[in-house]
Amino acid sequence: MNLYQLVNDAITELHEWHQDNPDETEPHDQIFEIADSSVPVYTGDLLRLAAENLHLATEEPELGPANGSNFDGTPSPVNIIAANVFEHIEQALWGAWQEMLDEEEDDDA
Repeated sequence: MNLYQLVNDAITELHEWHQDNPDETEPHDQIFEIADSSVPVYTGDLLRLAAENLHLATEEPELGPANGSNFDGTPSPVNIIAANVFEHIEQALWGAWQEMLDEEEDDDA
């Protein structure tokens, strides 16, 4: 597992959701859910991702440390890495969503 694969898998899931819900114009909840479920929960997996992508461990996440069912919200290295992974995937999903909309506009033109 690497960050590239996590992003690709998340984008594939978003494409599938969009195909199943073609009239859906508000993907905020779905993008959040996909990004959230794409973040590894095991410390070893997160540390391996950070070793391969140093920015995950060195940048301060915009949303703060990860907080939720698998993370306690403290500013621990693992929570910071998890939050950065989430933000990276979420940003990629928004980019993919915009590409899907652009493709649809091109097809309609």
